[in-house]
Amino acid sequence: MTEPSETETAETATLRVHDARLVLPADLDPESTYDVLLNDRHVWSLQPQNDTKPGRGGLVARWPASLGRHLVGQADVVLREHLTGTVVATSHHVFKGAADQRVDVVDRTGSPLIIDKYGKLVRPLSTEGTDTLDELMDQVELLIADLRDKAGVPTFIAYGTLLGAVRNGQLIGHDNDLDIAYISQHPYPVDVIREAYKIERVLLAEGWSVRRGSGARLNVRIRLSDDSTRFVDVFTAHWVEGVLYIPQDTGFRLPPETILPLTTVELLGRQVPAPADYEALLAATYGEGWRTPDPSFRYETPRWLSRRIGGWFGGLRTHRKQWDTFYGAHKGSLPTKPSSFAKWVAEHYPSDRPLYDIGAGNARDARWFAKRTGRTVTAVDYTIGAMLRAQRRASDSLPLSFEVINLYDAREVLGLGVRLSRLDTPTDLYARFVLHALEDLGRENLWRLASMALRGGGHLFLEFRTDQDRGRPHVFKQAGRRYLDPATVVAEIEAHGGRVVHQEAGTGLAPFRTEDPHVCRIVAAWS
Repeated sequence: MTEPSETETAETATLRVHDARLVLPADLDPESTYDVLLNDRHVWSLQPQNDTKPGRGGLVARWPASLGRHLVGQADVVLREHLTGTVVATSHHVFKGAADQRVDVVDRTGSPLIIDKYGKLVRPLSTEGTDTLDELMDQVELLIADLRDKAGVPTFIAYGTLLGAVRNGQLIGHDNDLDIAYISQHPYPVDVIREAYKIERVLLAEGWSVRRGSGARLNVRIRLSDDSTRFVDVFTAHWVEGVLYIPQDTGFRLPPETILPLTTVELLGRQVPAPADYEALLAATYGEGWRTPDPSFRYETPRWLSRRIGGWFGGLRTHRKQWDTFYGAHKGSLPTKPSSFAKWVAEHYPSDRPLYDIGAGNARDARWFAKRTGRTVTAVDYTIGAMLRAQRRASDSLPLSFEVINLYDAREVLGLGVRLSRLDTPTDLYARFVLHALEDLGRENLWRLASMALRGGGHLFLEFRTDQDRGRPHVFKQAGRRYLDPATVVAEIEAHGGRVVHQEAGTGLAPFRTEDPHVCRIVAAWS
């Protein structure tokens, strides 16, 4: 760490910066929000009572993990009060010893990034120009109109979008998406879900790019003319026994009169639909202090509400944000040549059957199978960003298509299984480095898919990290890896009606740079 210069005051000398953490003054107000600036750019907001721990010399806060790859080079570090803008402390630090570089927290287009309430780096709306925001609002108004007129459900702005509109008629600067909600009059969650799928079909028919987050939540992807992408979260507002739910974070005993009849509020100079008593809804959602901006705010969803909403509507976004972030952060460093497993499959099990690459990632193996073997290949994943980038790289002449499917969504898995079971020619399923990234439900659905698709022939090809790989060196650090015992995997396959026709495990099968993981290869059949 660089020591404070003689020109710094005693007040600013209390900020100490390290590569992995920073030590803040011990006398900060625990309930106030403070901004952290790197080289004059606001990148993070924190609240001492939630984001720090007492430590030697002050309050210790660890840098968010998603900032890690940007923290290389010199940086002037400033801590300021969010509301007043008063500078509390400053320092200078050279991260990773890279004195010849300068810390710059931006995306590939040079647009500034900021840590959101989920700890992820996002491109805030505050960086957008007037023309871009006007174009975005044009699309949002069209989406609201389609929900109202084509799907037949009243729709209003919600959550952070409503909060910004009511505060000052603007979008919240540190937000990166917009929130709207439609009203369902169904009293039973199963009917709310059925209606939500109907609404999804309506939006798809109108040309919107839609993905599902749960049984009661959609996400619409909007591509703007500058080739940037923004997202609109579409929530379902409904009542069960007098409680208003807007999954995932709202469950309050509020009467329908809180929402209906809809009124309007001004947002960026436009009149947009809003709840009838929007102040009551905002107070219930954000607390009585909702009028005071707080970029460090995090939802604290009660356990009863999480369990109830999870039981009713499921959660179909499990780990998706993690993988969106992973592929976005490492898209330039991921291998593009085929894996050794793909070559092994082509050599030992040559076939002209259709092949589905499940969990295709950047589709390097899917692309190679299509080009090298000429067989029809479908790359399947639920990380839309990775799929779109892979699709842009693929030649139109290749027999390669792309499909977004979530292995945690039984409905989608069953639908794919039905389609594959009806093919005239049996298909092969290929899943490399997918199994150890799945929770139990995801593996269960993969076995269900294989059982449906492979009864008439074909193979399931698996390569996954074993329990002996746990302590070995890894190039990419990923949370949630489940190092699997091959015997457990075999037992699960057999319990679902499959049989293992080939199995091998060890090192030397999947070397990558400095890593030589311990993996298992399994070939299974259900016919």
